[in-house]
Amino acid sequence: MIQYIAEAQGLWYEGSGSWLRRIQGNPMILPLSVAGRAPGQELLFHEDYFNSATRIRRGRVFEKDARNGWAADCVARFPNRDLNNAANDFNVNRAYKTADIQIKPGTEIELGDQGSGSRWIVVLSERIGLEGHFLTLKSKTLFGVLPELVPDAIPESNRHDVVGSLNAVVEAASVQAPQSVIDACRNAACHVISAMFSASNPNGKNDLGKLVKYLVNEKKDALADAGDLINKLHSRAKANAAASHRTRPVSRQDAELAIGALAFLVQDTGCAVSE
Repeated sequence: MIQYIAEAQGLWYEGSGSWLRRIQGNPMILPLSVAGRAPGQELLFHEDYFNSATRIRRGRVFEKDARNGWAADCVARFPNRDLNNAANDFNVNRAYKTADIQIKPGTEIELGDQGSGSRWIVVLSERIGLEGHFLTLKSKTLFGVLPELVPDAIPESNRHDVVGSLNAVVEAASVQAPQSVIDACRNAACHVISAMFSASNPNGKNDLGKLVKYLVNEKKDALADAGDLINKLHSRAKANAAASHRTRPVSRQDAELAIGALAFLVQDTGCAVSE
């Protein structure tokens, strides 16, 4: 049962009030702060699981504790054990205990030092007895696959659909076949254009061809070209396209081209940061 983590001479240990052992390897332990909440408890996030494809991480939350040591004979002091310590003390630089804090699903948190942190949304918050407070987090960032969004620039009525469709692109980009990535890009392009040009889609249908025609009529040539490229790649990705039009199967490079065109769309419509 892990109730404490502690750092001594650059090494991390874990255990309970009566024993400690060194954490093997290089544990990922990051400062944690709750967005919008005044500074109070000093919190740490001890990562247990991370999946870059789904942008999910899971770990335990600890809070600063005043304790500064353990009895040396209760500590596995890897790689050396100081048998000559007459005081029988194992002093630590800092200690943290299982956090006594309520962090509800939907809460936005920041991991890392202020000014160089990353933003995450709590999707699951669990307290398991004395074993710890477990958080499952979903990244707010698009991990470099697409430019970072400016959520306030997206109409509120469309924001959920736009963000969800762009998240689907990021999740598909690293683990799915090119056809699935291009499909996700097409769906996202429909949502982005519909959101930023409400007159383009009065019927609420995801028909990228018609949305592109609207952009052409409005003299939005660059946006139209980006949308048209995604639409043409989507047509090529259909199962019967190669036989009907004698085109080659879509490739990973084609999928990256679709992502690049979508990145142009979200930046040029003002939905994302121009990097």
